[in-house]
Amino acid sequence: MITTREASRGLCSASPVTTLPPREWPITSTWVRSGRSPFLDVFDCPDPSTTAPRRAVTTTPLQALALLNNSFVLRMADRLAARLAREAGDDLGERIHSLFMLAYGRRAAADEVARLRPFVDVHGLPALCRVIFNSSEFLYVD
Repeated sequence: MITTREASRGLCSASPVTTLPPREWPITSTWVRSGRSPFLDVFDCPDPSTTAPRRAVTTTPLQALALLNNSFVLRMADRLAARLAREAGDDLGERIHSLFMLAYGRRAAADEVARLRPFVDVHGLPALCRVIFNSSEFLYVD
């Protein structure tokens, strides 16, 4: 929770919480109904200013490109790679197993680790995280 003490520049609004002194009221944010996210628009995010009985569902090449190249996805891939390095240590095989456990809920098979090692050696762990984010197993629940 961000409090008004942390937002000392006065750029945010605060809403009162009776158990806290005024300097520690939590910060609230609002969602502008006319605001759109270009990243979410690619994934058929509904327009927040209108209502619709049913949401459109599509699968397009733009979605795959967004998952590979969007700045949010790049940042999350970097953070996931940093987490894997921190939690799984220096062993690349263990990092790949941890990645599969976090993304898919299972350990990587031996042949998957063997195929992914050269990829990580050339392109790095953040690139593998981006590949995993864009995989069918990550995107779709069977």
